[in-house]
Formats: sequence, structure tokens, C-alpha cells
Amino acid sequence: MPVTFKEMNTEEVQRYIEWEIPNYAESVSANLGIPKEAALKDGEKQLHSLLTEENRKKDHFIGNVFCKEKKENVGIIWYNTQPERDRIFIFHIYIYETFRKMGYASAALTLLEEVAKQEGIGTIALNVFANNAGAQHLYSRLGYETASMVKTKKI
Repeated sequence: MPVTFKEMNTEEVQRYIEWEIPNYAESVSANLGIPKEAALKDGEKQLHSLLTEENRKKDHFIGNVFCKEKKENVGIIWYNTQPERDRIFIFHIYIYETFRKMGYASAALTLLEEVAKQEGIGTIALNVFANNAGAQHLYSRLGYETASMVKTKKI
């Protein structure tokens, strides 16, 4: 199932930011033990500063994962090309629930590998939350290796 990436316009990016802030805060709070209010503020600050139009023109790509066969968006991908580090860093890959477990995440990651090769980039990196077992399994199956871990203890 072939997919492509379709860059979001400014309005779509703003809708994404508003949708993603509470999702991000929930994950950060649940996985890192940060109070939800602080995670919300941090998420809002980060997303608005990282996804400026200037950054998107320079080295951040945010777009829809588009299924050619179905002729519809099946998810979202946001990544940052970092040639000085020889890597592409995935900030977010999200497949809509309706399309999960159909191979779209694998197809999107495979396409991103092709993008990296075309740009002369040798590494793709990402963070994955500990409670996201499905994503961890997918990344392992595709050859991603653990490079670091954050440990927390609730007291």
C-alpha cells in the first residue's frame, strides 16, 4: 500500500497544534510524572515555537500520510531534518485509529527512509513513550534500536 507525504498548509498546522497539545500533555504527564497543567504549558510552548512557518520552510516537515489507493489521509508525520547530526528526527507519527494495523505506519517509515537516503542522511531517530507498546513493537520490527531511556520514580 503506497503512501506519500502531503505537506500541511498553515491552517492545517494550526489545527494540528491545537489537537496535539492535550494529547502530548496527557502522554508526558502519564509517562514522565509531570503535572498535567505543566505538561500542557510545555506542549503549547514547544509546538508553537517548533512549528513556525520559518522552521517549516527551513528543516521541519509536517504533513499528512496520504494513501494513494484509498485517496485519503491516513495519518500525520512531523519530522526535522538535521544534516549536521546526519539524522532525521521524528517528532510525531500518528496513524488515525481507523487505519491502524493495516501497514500504514510501516509504509510511512519506509518512505521516510527513502527521503533520508535521497537527502544523504544516515540515521532516523525518535522518542517513544514507555506505555506505547504497539509503537515500540513496530519500531523494533523495523530495526530501530534503543539509544537512551528516561527512568522515573514516583515518591
